[in-house]
Amino acid sequence: MPNKALYMYLSLTIVAILTLACLQMAFILPEGLLGAGNSIAERNEFIQNNLGLWRLGWFNWMLAALGLLTFCTMLLPFIPKSEWRVLGILLVALGIVPDIGAEVIFAFVIPHSHTIDPTLATMQTLELIAVQLTGTLGNGLYNIGGLLLNVLLLNNQRLPRKLILMGIPGWFFGFVLSIACAMQALDTAKFFTATGMVWSTAWMFALTIKVFPRANQLKVDY
Repeated sequence: MPNKALYMYLSLTIVAILTLACLQMAFILPEGLLGAGNSIAERNEFIQNNLGLWRLGWFNWMLAALGLLTFCTMLLPFIPKSEWRVLGILLVALGIVPDIGAEVIFAFVIPHSHTIDPTLATMQTLELIAVQLTGTLGNGLYNIGGLLLNVLLLNNQRLPRKLILMGIPGWFFGFVLSIACAMQALDTAKFFTATGMVWSTAWMFALTIKVFPRANQLKVDY
């Protein structure tokens, strides 16, 4: 398969997964999440009544996390080699661990926590832990690493500069999300989850149609 075709197909798949994740977070998962404005009992009831969709949603978010790492890895050939490039992709990779860990808690641990503790106090504790793992730690690492890689792309004079600059706000939106989660400002976190995801996914799609078809010409030689 030609290299540019591989970039195109893989990137489009990642964009599709991220788009589906956005839709699931908007329309399927919120009623079972902390910060939805409902009680812990109502969240548990929603999860139990929609367990298949709940788990499917979090499974897709796990794929989205892996997709983000894959996409960032696909950017590396367009960035001149340096220790900063290594640091950027390492930070994104490290973000996978707490993020997927949190999604496993949401998908498989929380739905059964009521059988251990019918008072749902354990479920509430697990919710708080999972939010910090994914929202604060995982997302924070993603966005610091992603921002670093995005800025390093500017060192490649072959790339369309305006398009590369357009990616930067998305990482800042994500970083504000991390701060909001750390401060338990969940309404703010929801806003920046939506804003950051939509912005970043749109930027990835733009790279897919503007940069990856010309991958062989736009990659760096050093």
